[in-house]
This record gives sequence, C-alpha cells and structure tokens, in this order.
Amino acid sequence: MMNHWSMTQFAATIAAATGTEAPKHSAEPLPSVVKLVDRTLNGRADRVLIYNPDCIGHWFWQKYTDWMVPVQEYAPLAAPLSTMMPSVTPVCFGTMFTGAMPAVHGIQRYEKPVITIDSLFDSLPRAGKRVALIAVSGSSMAIIFGGRNIDYFLLPYDGDVVQKALELIEKDEYDVIVAYNQAYDDMIHKTAPEAPEALSAAKDNIAAFHALCQKAEECWKAHNTLVAFAPDHGNHTDWDGHGNHGEFREEDINVVHFFGTLPKRG
Repeated sequence: MMNHWSMTQFAATIAAATGTEAPKHSAEPLPSVVKLVDRTLNGRADRVLIYNPDCIGHWFWQKYTDWMVPVQEYAPLAAPLSTMMPSVTPVCFGTMFTGAMPAVHGIQRYEKPVITIDSLFDSLPRAGKRVALIAVSGSSMAIIFGGRNIDYFLLPYDGDVVQKALELIEKDEYDVIVAYNQAYDDMIHKTAPEAPEALSAAKDNIAAFHALCQKAEECWKAHNTLVAFAPDHGNHTDWDGHGNHGEFREEDINVVHFFGTLPKRG
C-alpha cells in the first residue's frame, strides 16, 4: 500500500510555513504541518532548516524505530508520503522542491539537467528570503537547481556539508538552509540496505540532523523555526544482494518526512 500524501506537497508546505508564495506548479500543503506551524509558531516560521538524507525509506523507520528517536526529538510530526516514479534521486528531489510531477519539471529518468520551472529556490528569494543550499559537489541537488538567486556551498562529502551547515546556522545570516547528504544511498548500492556500512551511514544522517537541530535551538533563539528531515525515496534489496531503488514498490516509493518547530525564546 502506497502512502496517501504526496511528495508534490512538500514545496507548498514550506511556502505555507514561511508565508510565501508556493512554486507555480505545486500541490496543496500538508495539513498536519500547517496546523503545527499555526499552533506553535503563530502561523509563521522565519527560519527553516531542511535536511535531505538520500534514500531513507518508510520501512527504515518502521524497522529501526528506536534509532530514529533523535530525529523525532526535534521533529516529532511524521508525514508519510509517496514519492515519484522512477524513484531515483533527481526525479524525486525535482518534485520535492518544485511540487510538480516529473513530466512537468522535466526529469523522468536518472539524469541531472537544470530544472527550469518554478521551485522553492525561486519563490523563496522572490519573497526576500535568503537561502543557502549545501550539497555534495556533483550530486543531483548540487546541479538540478543551479542558477538560482541563492548561495551555493558545494563540498566534497557529507561531513563537509554538515560542518558548513553548522557554521551557517551559527552565523544566522540565512532564512532557509537546505543541507543534502548522500552516504547512505552510496553505501546501499555498494553493499546492501542493511549492511553494517550502510546502517552506519544512516546513523550518521540521524546524528547529523540532531546536531543541526541542536545548533538551531542554540543560535536561532530569536526566531520561529521549522525543521524538516526529508528523504527523497527509499530502497530495496535487489536480485544480486545489493541495494537499489527506482521501482514502483512500497520500499522505494514510501517515505516519511519528519517536521518540528522551535518557537522563539526571549
């Protein structure tokens, strides 16, 4: 059974939380997140932290529930989503940040062209928001949303991305920070979804999100903050024992996005 809510709703959700115009092709926002922001932030977040760990599916949370506690410490609201087909990184992130179906944003297989339709990386700057995108150099997230009026920090690998994100949160110069990590996806292809090396990478993603949220809690006290742990797709074990994704099956399509708020203090 595929999850009811759709990846097409993520972009509008962030727009609604920040009181900005949604990207032109996006769907309706997730009602549970809108209600959370209304209840805890008086309807508006002026800081947003989006952490994008590649390849962590719904099944991972179901099986390793205790491991995900550090995520839910800061982002307790779980929103089950269905991602796009084919369930590969550029297709799914293309939809996540535009709100559009793949046929509309233009990426319908594993390739990395620059998306030309409206996205959060266009609508947020139009509203005067300062946006930082921190990603692994050469990754889908480093390429498909190129050429926007945002600041790009393209770095060697996951640890560098997390360190830069921590620095930017501390400086408090951006309204929206998006940080992408890819090691778990890399490791499931090299080994298997539950191989020790892959699970270690997933644990690193969980620890990274927790550290980023702790930093936001410390340094963004003057702001109403929304945090999101938002993977692109899941994965499955293929015929050869290695991890894979891209198919229309629950393990690949079903993901969970976790949201939380940090109301301003003092």
